[in-house]
Amino acid sequence: MTQKISRRIIAFITLLALLLALFPLQVGASSSSATQEDIDAAKAERDRLQQELNEINTRLSEIKDEVEKAEEKANTYSQRVSLVSSQIGALQESITLKTEQLTLKQEELELKKETREATYALFKQRLRSMYMNNQASTLSTLLGANTLTEFLVGAESISRISQHDTELVEQLAREEAEIKEAEELIQQELDSLEADKTSLEGKYSELAQLLQEANSELSTAEALQEVTEEDYEQILADFEEADNYLDSLMGTGSENYVGGYYAWPVPGFTRISSGFGWRTLYGKTNYHGGIDIAGSGIYGAPIIASNDGTVKVAYAGWTGYGHYVMIDHGGNNWTVYGHMSRIAVSVGQYVKQGETIGYVGSTGNSTGPHLHFEIRINGTKVNPINYVSR
Repeated sequence: MTQKISRRIIAFITLLALLLALFPLQVGASSSSATQEDIDAAKAERDRLQQELNEINTRLSEIKDEVEKAEEKANTYSQRVSLVSSQIGALQESITLKTEQLTLKQEELELKKETREATYALFKQRLRSMYMNNQASTLSTLLGANTLTEFLVGAESISRISQHDTELVEQLAREEAEIKEAEELIQQELDSLEADKTSLEGKYSELAQLLQEANSELSTAEALQEVTEEDYEQILADFEEADNYLDSLMGTGSENYVGGYYAWPVPGFTRISSGFGWRTLYGKTNYHGGIDIAGSGIYGAPIIASNDGTVKVAYAGWTGYGHYVMIDHGGNNWTVYGHMSRIAVSVGQYVKQGETIGYVGSTGNSTGPHLHFEIRINGTKVNPINYVSR
């Protein structure tokens, strides 16, 4: 019995070994390779998100223009309000000065009036006294003269007393008139200043209302920009996820690696402006999956294929990479060339190492003219410096 079971087990193992030899298991084959249908679906999703990005990017540009116009409008009104406010302040200083001058003239006029009234009252009192005592006084004065000369001098003195008082009163009256004229002139200037101030205050109120409306427009535009930027960031994140997923599907080919070394992709330009790994850009820390090659005059420089391979992506649209090319070098070895100004190859084209595939630009999320260069092995981004030969 035991021998029968053992023979059956041996027979089963033998059959299993034969089946494995004829039909080897492909563990994980469905997860490590992608059908064209999978790739097409991933492309469609990425393209849909790309369209959304294009639309929201256009809308965001329009909103930013509106914000700039609203800022300019608000700044213009703010400057005009400030100018009118300064003019009102200057007028108020002039009004204060003229008011002080007017007050001084009024005080001076009142003093002259009081002096004139006092002098005039004293003059009238003298005239009354002279009138009442005219005969005796005048006669006594004249008869008391011992000589003709004394007589004549006495008569002249009496006349001079009356003439002096008369001239004094007339002088005071003239001064009073002059002060009154100056007072009226200052009052006219004061009235003119007050009218100008009233006009400017009306203009200030009008401008202040326009400034308030402009600031309200600016706040609305800024709020809309903030919301749209948040939507943009979310769609961008979805797009990058879809783009990375598409890359992973396209990077699962089973061909053998073409072999050889990777050539430096931008001949004549060797400065690395941003290396591989973690970095801080625009105040945010992110992982840089390649190297950025830059340099003076690099814009428009030819970009060459780093190795032989088939162009799998040649996308001239808006992405984080801008216009970019992906080349399959076989055996899950890929290179990526981003931020191109122009692409010189097409999908499906086989290129040789050193062949021009495009030109350096600054498209996409770029800080300036440069080439973003990646090497991917088995779907993982590796440091190109460890694989490329300058």
